[in-house]
Amino acid sequence: MPEISRRGLLRAFGAVSAGAVTGCARYQGAAPVSPLPAGWHRGEEKWVATTCGQCPAGCGVRVRVFEGRAVKIEGSPNHPINGGGLGPKGQAGLELLYHPDRIRGPLRREGPRGSGRWTPITWEAAIQHLAAELTGLREKQEPQSLVVIDGEPRGMVRRLWERFLEAYGSPNHVTHLSTTDAGKVLAMAFMQGVAEVPGYDWRNAEYVVGFGVSLFESWCQTIHMSRASGAMRRGTPGRRVKFVHVSPRFSVTAASADEWVAIEPATYGALALGLAHVLVRDRLYDPDFVRAHTFGFEEWRDEQERPHRGFRDLVLTDYPPDKVAHITGVPSATIERLAREMSAHWPAIAVGDGAAAAATNGLGTSMAIHALNALVGSLERRGGVVTPRPVLASWNAIEADEVARAGLKVEPLDGHGTRACPLGLGSVQRLPEAILAERPYPVKALILYRSNPVFSKPEGTRWVEALQKIPLVVSCSPLPDESTLWADLVLPDHTCLERWEVVEPAPSSGQPIIGFRQPVVEPRHDTMATGDLVIRLARAMGPAIASALPWADYREAIVEQLKTLVASGATGPRVPDVQTLLAQMQESGGWWGDQAFERREDAFATPSRKFEFYSQAIASRLSEIFPDSEALETYLAARGVLARGDDLCLPHWEPPRFAGDPHEYPLLLSPHRAINYAEGGVRHLPWLRELPAAGLQAWREIVEISPDDARRLDLHEGEAVWVESVAGRRRMHVRVHAGTRAGTVGLPLGHGPWPPTARDAGTAGGHGLLSSLSDPLAGILAEQGTRVRLRKESA
Repeated sequence: MPEISRRGLLRAFGAVSAGAVTGCARYQGAAPVSPLPAGWHRGEEKWVATTCGQCPAGCGVRVRVFEGRAVKIEGSPNHPINGGGLGPKGQAGLELLYHPDRIRGPLRREGPRGSGRWTPITWEAAIQHLAAELTGLREKQEPQSLVVIDGEPRGMVRRLWERFLEAYGSPNHVTHLSTTDAGKVLAMAFMQGVAEVPGYDWRNAEYVVGFGVSLFESWCQTIHMSRASGAMRRGTPGRRVKFVHVSPRFSVTAASADEWVAIEPATYGALALGLAHVLVRDRLYDPDFVRAHTFGFEEWRDEQERPHRGFRDLVLTDYPPDKVAHITGVPSATIERLAREMSAHWPAIAVGDGAAAAATNGLGTSMAIHALNALVGSLERRGGVVTPRPVLASWNAIEADEVARAGLKVEPLDGHGTRACPLGLGSVQRLPEAILAERPYPVKALILYRSNPVFSKPEGTRWVEALQKIPLVVSCSPLPDESTLWADLVLPDHTCLERWEVVEPAPSSGQPIIGFRQPVVEPRHDTMATGDLVIRLARAMGPAIASALPWADYREAIVEQLKTLVASGATGPRVPDVQTLLAQMQESGGWWGDQAFERREDAFATPSRKFEFYSQAIASRLSEIFPDSEALETYLAARGVLARGDDLCLPHWEPPRFAGDPHEYPLLLSPHRAINYAEGGVRHLPWLRELPAAGLQAWREIVEISPDDARRLDLHEGEAVWVESVAGRRRMHVRVHAGTRAGTVGLPLGHGPWPPTARDAGTAGGHGLLSSLSDPLAGILAEQGTRVRLRKESA
């Protein structure tokens, strides 16, 4: 064996370490010194403030750039969301920036769909090709046949797509809302008249009840919540905040809570109404707030003098603690105690996450949870629930031409405003069936922006079939994901560290915040910000569309949008113009205003101008879509809805329905997003896959079963099994988990093989096992509504 000098050993070790950082599989010898990017000098470094894009939270970050290359991401100390902290998802932003599989530039498909055979083309050629195809659809009077699936929950690019489609004439701007926050948004819309996720004044709350909410795992603002929790837990003399977590599964959040309340799956709404029963029965609610600021608590009469049921009668008659205990598995004594604690520790907050609403009873459940906040008088008060206000004004209205006006009148494919989804804002999971059946009309073109439905939506194999039926599929993904495999044209986006952007973070505290994103480094490949793509596409399609997006580029559109913030006076006298605001945002990574409370004039935009226990908006929507009672009755009966009459407009609980015969599929699938879940999953980012929370099976797709079920089924840790449902089957590995409820199967979402292949498309990651079963009125995906069975691989 040849001798190695000390210097040689250190040189080899340094090379191996460098290889590990850059993702090299093994030592390849000393790498040549990379040339410096233009304008940089050896040893030069700087810190750039921007906004993280790994999830909707909008955390402020500072990126260390050394010799023109981003090498470290840290939280911005003064940012109100994360205050210097940064979770693992944010740290993994560097892996996405330097990912070896990033798409280098625009591509046109050459081989069969799914073959992975592509030809590079120029951006000019790509945009002209897409513009010609879309112009052709308008010339045929078919603008409605264009669909954009937009995975961006809020922000500038979403607004650009909305404006583009309005000018083009398509009603099909489809979002992911029905699979994420639809329950909370619809509860706010129907009870407060504001269709937005609520904010919470965590730091001043005295008592928090979380219904299925993963505050310390995958919640959109986990870092913000962790900071607020730290402040709450430290306490002050005479003050100690309590956090109660309600969930079937003993999770990281349950372990971090002061109390974990185990509950039967999909029964959160019944528990919330049981708590309301005790609050009303024992007069533990806030009578002054209820009297002055709510509608529908007591029985009431409409303009025709017809009597209507009130919330008081509903909870006192239908949800006594003993009955609720039988439904939920939560002892009646616990229900009584929790209600008394909520009343005694004011201000109290009731918060429900997507998991609580992810059932066929999702809308009623979300309304039941939100009703608790009104009962205890916590709305628009310090330490309570805060209604987010829009910070940026809308652009001027556009004048649609005749073709666009005709297209916008047709029925949207996601069903919003129709009998397909009468109370919802659309249902993305119903698209495959609509596309395959060509009802109400064929889809001729589909654009995917921040959306990978083959991987992230239920019944992925149906999505594959649907994509293959569409003549033109365009993907804006920067990575070759499962849906991009079936595209005809790939127009790769920048990563969040390479583009300009105004960011509207997901509401958490209710404080007005605008994040600012600026290029930390020059784009590493021939990619383009999708905001620029939309503007250039509009320009290429002629005056009818270009006039709606008149800006030279995306950055100019951002500046125009920020002018509305200055004009509103919100920035104060120290920021007299947009250039001053831009300079401050580039320095700090955003703008934020002061938190405001007791502002109810725009918090309750309902017909009564109050919080509505009885939603007049629901009554109006149902009477508009179902003009006679017989039509509504037929609809409800066909879909198994038990509520009738006034109960449809009040918070109520329906027994959940599940996909799969319980004898054939005896276990209930319980999907969840672990702490390492980022936008697009975790399978492509090794740093996230290997977090300790993933356990020893980080590189496998796993299912979690209880020790009791493991013994009953003779399954062992790490053993391969087939997980089968009515939607599909997938080979996974067993993790025996004491926190998993017997009779359920825990499924951490977002995992799977990387890079994806056509063979795995539609089944990888666990989503392919999920049924598209939904709330029949609101279109909310029943993510917790699929039954499965486990089969040994050898069986």
